[in-house]
Amino acid sequence: MKIGAQIAVTSHTIDAVTLARELEERGFESYWAPEHTVVPKHPGIPFPMTGGEIPDVYHQMADPFVVLSMMAAVTTRLRVATGVCLVPEHPPLSLAKTASTLDAFSGGRFIFGLGTGWLTEVTALHNPAAAKKPWGYTIDSVKAMKELWANETASYQGELVSFPEMICDPRPAQRPHPPVIVGAQPTPVAMRRIAAWADGWLATGLTPDQVGAARKALDEECDRIGRDPAGISITVGVRDPSEEIRDAYENAGAERLMVLLYNHPGTRIPLEDWPAVGAATLAAPPPTPAETLRALDAVQQMAGL
Repeated sequence: MKIGAQIAVTSHTIDAVTLARELEERGFESYWAPEHTVVPKHPGIPFPMTGGEIPDVYHQMADPFVVLSMMAAVTTRLRVATGVCLVPEHPPLSLAKTASTLDAFSGGRFIFGLGTGWLTEVTALHNPAAAKKPWGYTIDSVKAMKELWANETASYQGELVSFPEMICDPRPAQRPHPPVIVGAQPTPVAMRRIAAWADGWLATGLTPDQVGAARKALDEECDRIGRDPAGISITVGVRDPSEEIRDAYENAGAERLMVLLYNHPGTRIPLEDWPAVGAATLAAPPPTPAETLRALDAVQQMAGL
């Protein structure tokens, strides 16, 4: 079982360079950077986890590609991932360039985790067309970027994304492209999308039983379209990576756990308490660097690294 980590790096938390070095030294396989560009001062959409105010950390998050570039520069084994990149907030040509550059210069260590996000009022500021059809825009963008990454030149004609023949260098070190991991709830539509064009699924807030049911649905959809289901990995965001938790998710079909580290208490957290603990950790003041390192030590022991 691979063990990754996610924590929002901000100007109030541990810095990206220190975090990267500490994660690699402790044996973590990957780091997943979340993304929110801006947050409205007076949002019209409540925070989904609580139905209330959006926690400050959501507008404090550093740009994920800047963070990942800094982390890749001071490590040699740590995989650097977006967890997740909000594709509808990016022009696909510039996003393709950024992602391929990071993969090329990190020696093929980038994982492209993606999603559409829930703050549609922010998406509309970036791209009104994408806000109306976020998944349509995302699918078009991914298909277009894959063409740019895989070929010396590429053009694309889609409903929401189109461009004439273009050159996009440097191309990714991973061929034909970095792994594309979709962050989404386990709906039938999401399972069909993942089976059709993704390399993996990122799930957060789901029990092992829910992950197992989704793995079965993914396998059935792969069988239906003639794809080998072994080509689709499952990553699960967790708050406790202890042995029995690892075993339960591995038996459900997951190959990686992404430990949610922001304000982690450094103790075992029963699965039934994860939603309440998650809301509390996000609402609390930012963790100090020392608090994060203490949590890393505890999580490292829990995860058997």
